[in-house]
Amino acid sequence: ASPHCQILLDVYATWCGPCKFLAPLLVEAAEELGPTVRVVKLDSDKYPRISSVLKVGGLPTLIRFDGGDVSKEVQRVEGALTKDQIIDFVNGDFKR
Repeated sequence: ASPHCQILLDVYATWCGPCKFLAPLLVEAAEELGPTVRVVKLDSDKYPRISSVLKVGGLPTLIRFDGGDVSKEVQRVEGALTKDQIIDFVNGDFKR
């Protein structure tokens, strides 16, 4: 991954049905997007404090961070998405 690729954080839980649906689609989207994005997964049950700091309300939550300033949240969405919606989300073209 390049030093300024975007970070896509997937906040999930192992018991969450929509999270399980999303997982393989994230892999497919990441393969298609290549080095423009780095996908990071966060288990909200193992790291509740981080989930709380990020103000995660529902699962799954995808949060896109600026690769140049990883503290800068660009956009977030709750709920499962299709592969194409994930790609649109990373590219900044997503509208719900």
